[in-house]
Amino acid sequence: MEIDKRISSVPEIRAKSVLLGRDCEVIPILLSIHAEKEPKILDCTYNEGKMWKGIRDRYDLTTMDIESKYRTDRVGDFRDMPFPDSSFDVIVFDPPHLPTHAASPGSSKIFEQRYGNTADTGRGRDGDNISPMFAGFLKEAKRVLKENGVVLAKLADIVHNHRYQWHIVDFVNEVRNSGMTPCDLMIKCDPSAGNLKSGKWENVRHLRKGHCYWIVVRNSKHCER
Repeated sequence: MEIDKRISSVPEIRAKSVLLGRDCEVIPILLSIHAEKEPKILDCTYNEGKMWKGIRDRYDLTTMDIESKYRTDRVGDFRDMPFPDSSFDVIVFDPPHLPTHAASPGSSKIFEQRYGNTADTGRGRDGDNISPMFAGFLKEAKRVLKENGVVLAKLADIVHNHRYQWHIVDFVNEVRNSGMTPCDLMIKCDPSAGNLKSGKWENVRHLRKGHCYWIVVRNSKHCER
């Protein structure tokens, strides 16, 4: 009996939508499912490149960050990328979704030191809400991506000043407005996540966040290639 080719092409092990691990474990899974073979990749928010630890040499990766101190291939704003149209198969997007150091006068400013977070609303942040950045990024991503290329966006909803910041909802809405298609999602639970403590947490009214989302966006009207 002839085996249905559609069935025989399905991988024996299908990746799950929830992963307990690190970003360097998420990226290869999403690339293997959604990207072309040997994709040309841009990480437009590279910072120190911690999410690429141990896998950096596997890929044709161009690095960019708005801060020159990180010694990336290019310095630039992800809302105004210094690349020609249709330059990349994949864009990795990890915006500064952690609380700004300015929210706590007595803060050690560890987020500013480690991730470059500031309260500079001139860059598009409205305090801890980064949603105003999304439309500008997606417009540029659509231009710089090849047809059917993908965005791998790492986002996290946060609670700050007693308000839930719905970054994931705002991002998906902007994706649809951009003409691209949100087509997949992985929830990553980092074993070391949720260790932040604050003396101000005397009256807790929200769940403590220990996860982030990796959203896959395709530069197409369709989810699949």
